[in-house]
Amino acid sequence: MDFLDKVSGCFAGKNIGGTLGAPFEGCETSPGICFYTPVPEHPLPNDDLDLQLVWLRALETYGERLGPDEMARSFLAAVDCHWDEYGVALRNLRDGLKPPLSGKHNNFFHNGLGAAIRSEIWACVFPGAPETAAYYAMLDATIDHSGDGVYAEVFNAAAESALLGGATLDEALDAGKRLLPERSLLKRMYRRLDQLYRAHHDFRLLHKLVVENYASVNFTDCVMNGGFVYSALLAGEGDFERTVLLAVNCGQDTDCTAATAGAMIGALHGRKAIPSRWSEVVDDRIAVGDYLHLDRLPGTVSELAERVVRLAESFRRVGAEHLPRLKDGWDVPECGEYGERRECLVNGVLRRFDGMKLDLDAMPGLVGHPVLVTGEFALPEETAEANLLAATRGIFRLWIDGVLAAVKGDQAEVVPAPHRVRGGRLVALDLRRKKKFRFTIEIAPTEPVPELYLNLFDWQNRHIKARWTAPEAGGEVGNGSERDASVLSTQTA
Repeated sequence: MDFLDKVSGCFAGKNIGGTLGAPFEGCETSPGICFYTPVPEHPLPNDDLDLQLVWLRALETYGERLGPDEMARSFLAAVDCHWDEYGVALRNLRDGLKPPLSGKHNNFFHNGLGAAIRSEIWACVFPGAPETAAYYAMLDATIDHSGDGVYAEVFNAAAESALLGGATLDEALDAGKRLLPERSLLKRMYRRLDQLYRAHHDFRLLHKLVVENYASVNFTDCVMNGGFVYSALLAGEGDFERTVLLAVNCGQDTDCTAATAGAMIGALHGRKAIPSRWSEVVDDRIAVGDYLHLDRLPGTVSELAERVVRLAESFRRVGAEHLPRLKDGWDVPECGEYGERRECLVNGVLRRFDGMKLDLDAMPGLVGHPVLVTGEFALPEETAEANLLAATRGIFRLWIDGVLAAVKGDQAEVVPAPHRVRGGRLVALDLRRKKKFRFTIEIAPTEPVPELYLNLFDWQNRHIKARWTAPEAGGEVGNGSERDASVLSTQTA
């Protein structure tokens, strides 16, 4: 089969699946669709595809010199998208943290899908070389992920590379699994799905296994959604339409699951084999989000495929023996810690924490009692807008400078993302007169004691770097918190 057609099929499948699933992203139940709903006039912008253009331009710029430093610089310069793990990584990179620490520190979303959806570029540039495709996927993923968030992209890149090299679908899935470390939750889940499908050949049982064992409150979780994609690939048995529809109708991160499933089958059969009723709707165009700042971007899938094929040929001339590869037994490189040294008072006692998360469950004497967290934050003078995000599984009340600002009356699990906060509240701050604020949070007695997430964001979801201190830091119970305690006593009486 023509290699250009397979590469074109991979990216066309990506474009089709992303456009199909985009209207239902985050849907907790099955959308139950059988075609584009609604039928779009053009493909929709999607980070699944357009973020890979960062790596297209980086590969064209650096060639075989492309390494972790060049990739981190390229990501920081080109991406202005602050959703979830992207925003965490951009903040960390600006603070001077390099991968893999940039993908680990302060990252609630380290197991998100943001890296897994960027795998196709590495597979297409290194066809039939799963270990090399996986190596570059690992470098890519550690910018903004750790753990299974990295393994997910490694699996996809290795499997897609095998497909582009002529492997069957089963052979490609095996190639991807072989490169996952034994401690990977994804690897264990894939094995369970294999066994279940061999025994019953029933997609409903696969879906049930994923939902009952790997569900997450974060709809972008890579293990849950990876299970949906893998199940669709098994039960779709190589049929493009069946596979993408099975994936998208699992719900959750629908644009990503359908896009990855479409890319896999597109790489398997080539673009010419994609049914025309699917390809005609999106035509040949690539829609790029305004969060990407790059020049010389391809406007069509055909142009993208041609440029990728040229890159693949240039790396082929380098010789496989001179290219890096992931080896059996590999894992994400170890990295140190980064201390932000934030301070607050917890029931009057000084506590320090790094990043967004305050580990209340690690502190003694809090079980069965209200938890009172008090602190101050000072924003940079140039800050024009800011929102305080507070999120915890517990029921809480939040005061800003002694005035009740937010109440959370449920015990919902936490997703501390400012654009889709779950288990918390986002409070806009009035910056017209000052840039320093005092906050008090009372969390109702909860067992186990929940974690508390605190951070500041602007309206574009960018992290704001502020100075977090404890009132009269180092005081005993009552010091610096008597006023807050009296406020709470009157509010809760």
